[in-house]
Amino acid sequence: MDVKQLKYFLALVSTGNFRMAANLCDISQPGLSRQIMALEQEMGGPLFDRTGRKATLTPIGECLLPYARRAVKEIDQAQNSIVELLRPDRGEICIAGLHSVNTYLLPSLLASFRERFPKTQLRLTSLGSERIVKVLLDKLVDLAVVMGPITTPDIVSTFLYDEELAVLVPSDHPLARHRRVLFSQITPYPQVVFRDGYAMRTALSHYFAQVGAPLEIAVEINTLESFKETVRQGVGIAVLPISALQNLPPDLVRVDIASPTLKRRVELICRRDNYQIPVVAAFSDLLVKRLPLIYQQHLQQSQDRENLKLVGG
Repeated sequence: MDVKQLKYFLALVSTGNFRMAANLCDISQPGLSRQIMALEQEMGGPLFDRTGRKATLTPIGECLLPYARRAVKEIDQAQNSIVELLRPDRGEICIAGLHSVNTYLLPSLLASFRERFPKTQLRLTSLGSERIVKVLLDKLVDLAVVMGPITTPDIVSTFLYDEELAVLVPSDHPLARHRRVLFSQITPYPQVVFRDGYAMRTALSHYFAQVGAPLEIAVEINTLESFKETVRQGVGIAVLPISALQNLPPDLVRVDIASPTLKRRVELICRRDNYQIPVVAAFSDLLVKRLPLIYQQHLQQSQDRENLKLVGG
């Protein structure tokens, strides 16, 4: 049994006439008759009573009718959904990303994409990298920007940029007097850190272990604004990506780390099968081309504002 046979069956039910049903289905009358006979063989008995002027349903045909209607309707809906899915100018994309990327970098890229594809609906969610990989594999999101490297077999990773990490301290903190410090100078202080499941937390634990220093955790947090307020209150200091440490208020200071220089690798990840969806492929192409530039512009604009402050002062 195939969908065409069910459609021929429904056409004959609707018209009650083999010739009219054949015309409706754009098939020859003998061809339609053969398909109906094949369906009857599969069903185990006649579907139509052909003795009168009009083909009428037998009990077997009556039994098949509601199922045939439902099956054809479901297939038609599936085909329509696939057509919509494969249209490059519309659809829905769910993007997961790092907090700093979603806050400072992605909004302008989303705006550009919406200008090109106004019928596309975009959904953006912020998660830690370890959680992002899981929801991507579970098909809850279409693509993501994460801290790499990601080497999961079913995921395609594309390098975007490397980003330095720096220390956020209150303006009255002893480290605030320095523009740059050694990593060993920050280890004695309590740290405000991301919760477990965030790649930044894993990386920080690794850095502390490398120098043989204990990581004293003051508070675990998962939003950038909470980091800033907690550090402002003097609870601890925080190692964060520099994109999150631009345009700080006067009572917060960014201190760079001179040795060793700490960096994170930022990657785009996507399931291999998702690149078959045109709208996802289009968004991925735009992100790979534009996001590294947006990142550099974000840093440069912040530096220009700092230079203007110095000139004005």
